Amino acid sequence: MAKRISEKLENMKKELYLEASAELFEEVGYENTTVSDIAESLDISVGTFYKTFETKANLYSEHVLHQLRSFVERLEESSTDDSMSNLKLFLHNTYEPFIKNKNGEEVNISRENDPFFFHNLNTNDSQPLDGLYKYLEKQFKEIIKDDTLDYYHIAVLFKKLADAYTESYMIKKFDTTNAIDDTVSLFFNGITKS
Repeated sequence: MAKRISEKLENMKKELYLEASAELFEEVGYENTTVSDIAESLDISVGTFYKTFETKANLYSEHVLHQLRSFVERLEESSTDDSMSNLKLFLHNTYEPFIKNKNGEEVNISRENDPFFFHNLNTNDSQPLDGLYKYLEKQFKEIIKDDTLDYYHIAVLFKKLADAYTESYMIKKFDTTNAIDDTVSLFFNGITKS
């Protein structure tokens, strides 16, 4: 029992550290955030910080994984039995910051809806994104019934198209009214032609 309580306390402490560091990373950037800044914002010593995280990079890795898990959890919570709607849900959550609201104003970008968070993960290792790819893979298995396809690969390609759409928008703003349907149409037209 004491071990479980200790583990829960350690997890709560990690969550608090992650929240505080996420705010600092958002405000001043990863490079400009120091361990001293994080410790100060939590009202702890630097030594106490290092008892939980060995380095700032280690904390940032945990932060990235936390953001990914939260994103996939939000998708899972909002999912329906309609796989095409679930793909559109993914795109909506990805494109949300630059899809104009009813008043024609752009949505503010925050930690919870930053489309570049996953796009900027420059990694050759898909492990951090594995949960997201598996979510998308599940949708494609329902939509395209073909045992010869590698659905995981299709999921990766779909996410990369969404990344490209996001990057394209940032280079040159365009009307995003049909961004979700345009992405789905472009992707599925490409799949059926290959």
